[in-house]
Amino acid sequence: MTTVTVFRRPDGTLSGFDCRGHSGYADAGEDIVCAAVSALTQGTLNGLLNVLKAPVDYHIDEKDGILTASLGEVPEGKRAGAQLLLQTLASALQMIEADYARFLRVIFKERR
Repeated sequence: MTTVTVFRRPDGTLSGFDCRGHSGYADAGEDIVCAAVSALTQGTLNGLLNVLKAPVDYHIDEKDGILTASLGEVPEGKRAGAQLLLQTLASALQMIEADYARFLRVIFKERR
């Protein structure tokens, strides 16, 4: 199962995510759940880094199926964009989870 933890600050803003594990839906190369989660998380990271140019600490471990991203101190002019990207990620993951709950779990966790 893939587990994605979405981190939320006490004020409700999203501050990053931690994606771990392989979904187990199908064999490698055939796994639509893994492909969807990978596309969403990598797309979000790309948007934060290369489009928005927000400060992000991240780690990718393809072997173990890990992608983590944590926002740094985002300048005022980029905060709305960062929230839009992270909220879109969370919403899309929840939609996949609704149909593939045996293979994907989305958790929201408060982190300061």
